[in-house]
Amino acid sequence: MAEPLKRLSYRLLAGGVYAVLLAAALWAGFDLGQARVTTLMQPELSALDAQRLDLVAQRDALRDEIAAALRERVISERSHQIDRETARALTDQLKEAQDARLELSREISYLKRLVQEGGRGAIRVQDLRIVSDGTPKAFRYAFTLTQVVPGFAESTGHIRFEIEGRNASGVVTLSLEDLPSAEPRTLPIALEYLQSLSGSFALPDDFEPSAVLIGIEPSDDRLIPTSESFPWAPTAEAPLGSLLEALSRGA
Repeated sequence: MAEPLKRLSYRLLAGGVYAVLLAAALWAGFDLGQARVTTLMQPELSALDAQRLDLVAQRDALRDEIAAALRERVISERSHQIDRETARALTDQLKEAQDARLELSREISYLKRLVQEGGRGAIRVQDLRIVSDGTPKAFRYAFTLTQVVPGFAESTGHIRFEIEGRNASGVVTLSLEDLPSAEPRTLPIALEYLQSLSGSFALPDDFEPSAVLIGIEPSDDRLIPTSESFPWAPTAEAPLGSLLEALSRGA
């Protein structure tokens, strides 16, 4: 009975040793194969890693170029905006300078006439504004009269308000008396320092205006007859009260 148990024990022990040796051999073969595969693939792995690093470098370079391009575009757009604003400001300043020059030219003309006439006064027309009345060919207007010579006596007379333009027959000049819808039809002068006047009119459908002529016709020889021409430049609709208030502030 003891002999068979011994033989069985020897067999089991031998089987265990064989299994251990087999596992060791397999593991050694696996390590050897892995090492050989690693050795064979190492150049390719190194090349792939180098490519990866190169692509990363290219990506970073492209990011820097894009950021620089965006900064340049922002700077360029800002520069263009500044140029446009500068050009607009210069245009506005030029217009203001031209308007001021025209105003000074008119004032010099008045003063020259006063010197030539000697002791006579004159009236100036200022701040003419024509506003669309909301319907075609209908307009409102307002302007201010001022004495050129401060402290001159009260002035009286009549204002000639005319619209110059063209129709089918050619060049035409229409006065307020020629326009049935004009209100008022006549504009009297009665001022000591300044006078604000306003009114409304509607133009014929076939009439295309180009300028407004305002003439001062004094009632006596103490004033010099004068006239001024203004380009036709109506503005958007606005309350006439606000227009007169603005004229009063400007005066």
